[in-house]
Amino acid sequence: MDDIFPVLTQCWKRGYELTDQVLILGARGSVPVSGEDFIKFGGATTCVLVRLADTYVILDAGTGMLSLPEDALSRPSLTLLFSHTHVDHLLGLPVCPYVLRPGAELTVCAAPRGGLSAHEQALKLLAPPLWPVGDRELPAAFRFLDMADSFSVGPIRVDTMEGVHPGGVTLFRLSAGGKSVVFITDCTLTPALFPRAADFARDCDLLLVDGQYSDEEWPTREFFGHSRWTDAARLGEAAGAKRTAVIHHDPWHTDRQLEAAEAALKRVYPRCAFAREKEEINL
Repeated sequence: MDDIFPVLTQCWKRGYELTDQVLILGARGSVPVSGEDFIKFGGATTCVLVRLADTYVILDAGTGMLSLPEDALSRPSLTLLFSHTHVDHLLGLPVCPYVLRPGAELTVCAAPRGGLSAHEQALKLLAPPLWPVGDRELPAAFRFLDMADSFSVGPIRVDTMEGVHPGGVTLFRLSAGGKSVVFITDCTLTPALFPRAADFARDCDLLLVDGQYSDEEWPTREFFGHSRWTDAARLGEAAGAKRTAVIHHDPWHTDRQLEAAEAALKRVYPRCAFAREKEEINL
């Protein structure tokens, strides 16, 4: 029996995960923030690493992408799925350690938006005057794909759905080996969309869902393209999600405010919490 422990250690070092897992690399929305008021929930913008069936998928490329763990950085190829390419979800791409690694290959997928392909959207940032280095000058090799409604990343099936956000947004459901992760960010859960989103997320193991605003803030924020954290909790309950993590925290919301809001949410729906930067969630 003792012989198994060196084997497990080597598996871990080589990046072979023993458990399907989601790693929250960035949970903040709109702009990155820092300081003593943003320690617990973090200040990096949206980026999530999904490990399913020994396959890694990155969801969005906010500044959290700068913190990709070593097991992901050591992979010869990775796939990045964009919900949309607003700057807070794109900002980590040009300086992510993975794209600075010779021999690495990053496949970037996004739905065509505004008449622009996935590559053309990325070039809005990865080109002068906004950035001095384009994808062809970076050490890693890039492959850009326009996203289909349903497709596969290795053994992972990816289903998509259109959300409600200025300029559009793609919602994701990733499934493999009987496990599923649903990613709903930058989306207003309108009365028309809510039941469809609940069906989309039905019985998932983990629902990551936008809940940027409080009920009190909502009257002046309802057209910003996001949702209330109470709506996020309601969606998790309606979908029967095993676990719900609220993401895309407002840059003005401090740890103290989010802790108070989370305590109130848990009294309504115990399986709902606010996502924390660097949090590892086993599926």
